[in-house]
Amino acid sequence: MNDIRFTLAASRRILYRNGCDSAVAGHVTARAGSDGFWMTPFEYFDETTPDRAIRLRWDLVPTDDPHAPASSPASAFHSVIYRRRPDVGAIIHIHSHFVSVLVSTDRNVGIFNVGAALFHDEQAQYVDDGEQPSVDGNRMADCLGQRSVLLMRNHGALVVADTLENATVLAMMLEKSARYDIECRAIGGNEIADAEARRLKGQYHRYFLPQMWEANLRRLRVSDPGLFEIES
Repeated sequence: MNDIRFTLAASRRILYRNGCDSAVAGHVTARAGSDGFWMTPFEYFDETTPDRAIRLRWDLVPTDDPHAPASSPASAFHSVIYRRRPDVGAIIHIHSHFVSVLVSTDRNVGIFNVGAALFHDEQAQYVDDGEQPSVDGNRMADCLGQRSVLLMRNHGALVVADTLENATVLAMMLEKSARYDIECRAIGGNEIADAEARRLKGQYHRYFLPQMWEANLRRLRVSDPGLFEIES
C-alpha cells in the first residue's frame, strides 16, 4: 500500500466516513514529485478507487492520459499552493457540514476540545468579495501563509499538511472541532487556555495524528474491503 493513488482513494473514503464528504465537489490532492500533483475527477469521496487518480502538471495538464476525466477548475489553487509551500505534501478542500456552518461567520474554530488544539494558531480567513475569482490561488496562498488551515467564508475550508495521511486526520478533526465550537458556544462553554492548547498541540501532533490514520485504515478494511482487493 505504498502507492499514493491508493492512499488518495483511502483518504477520500475515510473523510466520507467521518462526515467530510462534499458531494462531487471538494478535492483531495497529493504532491507528485517536483512537477505536479495527484487528484481525482468530480465524484463522491466514497466511490474513489486508485485508478481514478489523475496526475497533473503545474499547468493542470494530465501527464499520462490526455483523455483523463475532467478535474475541477479550482484545482488551479492547489498548483499555486504546492509551488509556494514546498513543505506541503497534501491539500484537502472540504465543504463538510459543520465547517460550512461555521464559515458563515467571521471567526476561527474555537479551542473548546483537546483535539481542537491541533488548530491553535493555525487558522487563517479567506473572503470572496465578489470582485475577484472566488478561488484565487495567489490570494489564497497569501492568506494561508505558513498556517495549515484556511477558512473560506460561506464556502468551506482548506487543510494542508506534510503528508496526505496527516492532512486527512486534520480535515476530519477540523469538522469535529467546528461542531464542538458551534455547540459549546450555544451553551456558553469556555475555551482551553492558550498555554494548555500549545502543550496539547505538540502532543497531538506527536501521538494522535499517526495513530488516527492507522486506526481509520483498519476500519476501512472492514467497511470498504473491495478497495484493499484492488490494491492487492
